[in-house]
Amino acid sequence: MIEEKILSTIQKYNMLTYKDRIVVGVSGGPDSLTLLNILLSWQEKYNLSLYIAHFNHKLRGQESDQEADFVQKLAEKLNLPFIMGESNLNKLVKEKKISLEEAAREARYSFYFKVVGKFKAQKIALGHNADDQVETILMRFLRGSGLDGLNAIPPVRGKIIRPLIECTREEIEKYCLENKIEYRIDSSNKKPIYFRNKIRLELLPLLIGQYNQNLKNNLLNFQIIIGETLQYLQQKTEEIFVEMVEVKEGKEAVISLKRMNSLPPVFKRRIIRKMIERVKGDLNSIDFIHIDNILQLTDNFSGEKEIYLPDNLRVKRVYQYLTIFKNSVEKYCFPNNLPSLWEYPLSTPGNTEIKPLKMEVEVSDLEVKKIEDILNNQRKKSPAEFIEVIDREKVKLPLKLRNRREGDFFYPLKLGGKKKIKELFIDYKISRSHRRLIPLLVDGEGKIVWVVGIRLDERAKITNDTKKAWKISIKTKID
Repeated sequence: MIEEKILSTIQKYNMLTYKDRIVVGVSGGPDSLTLLNILLSWQEKYNLSLYIAHFNHKLRGQESDQEADFVQKLAEKLNLPFIMGESNLNKLVKEKKISLEEAAREARYSFYFKVVGKFKAQKIALGHNADDQVETILMRFLRGSGLDGLNAIPPVRGKIIRPLIECTREEIEKYCLENKIEYRIDSSNKKPIYFRNKIRLELLPLLIGQYNQNLKNNLLNFQIIIGETLQYLQQKTEEIFVEMVEVKEGKEAVISLKRMNSLPPVFKRRIIRKMIERVKGDLNSIDFIHIDNILQLTDNFSGEKEIYLPDNLRVKRVYQYLTIFKNSVEKYCFPNNLPSLWEYPLSTPGNTEIKPLKMEVEVSDLEVKKIEDILNNQRKKSPAEFIEVIDREKVKLPLKLRNRREGDFFYPLKLGGKKKIKELFIDYKISRSHRRLIPLLVDGEGKIVWVVGIRLDERAKITNDTKKAWKISIKTKID
């Protein structure tokens, strides 16, 4: 019986405790209503407090509103607290440049966690089932996910529990029929307009019908094996990370290359991913090729090398150490009333206070013998200070700071070739509103020498032939 299977799942993953306050995500479909009915049947046994949450995606017009009305009336009938959320998904798609499916998921989960806060709940119960698991595994495999992605939908993740995760869609619909549970069907689920729907309606029937009728069970067994493997890898990775990686104030992560290279490849990759996650906060936009590029840095201990990753992330190898850190180019505390175009001359050498920018710039002579000391230390000393060293003989005076002009370009260090400043800002995901605030160091001929906090120009770099150098230090107030 499905009730016994669900109870087994709950006990296996320790999903419920006595007196739990649970937000139940109810869409109106058979999965969520089966979940609600099961929890209601155990409400007295576990002394549960249940709260119904419904998110209206507003994607199906009147049908979406009727669904929301159906769930609200059900909550009233059951005398359970009800709260509904909705969001402008099209706006979210444009702002974050994500798919409609991703936007819907992000908005829905954000809503659930707000409801948890409102009701001071311990759990969020969602109706994902074994068929959802199979579809997710295929989706992620086709998108090129690694082991973590192929682990698919976890039964428990933080506050989220999924008691139906081992039940098939067929079992759930049979339960609804036997218990005369009325539910709503999302008409969009019958159309191959989304990636998941295409897998459910087109790919899975093809694979099961022509290749392997036991495909669903095989994929679920595959997911169990991956889950067990990952549990070991995650535990071991955490032990290695604590032992080998130094995290400085959550802003940068450093590891000895000698110790890194003593690890098997599987742990090298996982340690790099964990370093990125600790600095960046997530692994969004980080692909296989990025990890591969970082691994290439670990193959050679000599000299200094640096690569740039999405979302303003930088990875730097300096001799025996690998450092991952994030620029703070979006944290300048500039007033909002700056003119659209601004420009300030710099004392060279000397100190220049630029009050409208809340910034102090120091340009100083640098002895050649001290250049290596500067290069061997991070040029970004703190989120409020940026330091760069340039070849004096490769720039013309006077130096000045200004913001971007239409058509501005430079030759970014180590990237090769010319690049528009606008394209650089897009690559680094700097918002339109913030782009006019990023300072550019420009010489007397109008050449862009340094996009502050992001990239030096190749034409101004220090080389073995450098005889005279400027050290530029920029300090600015940070929020």
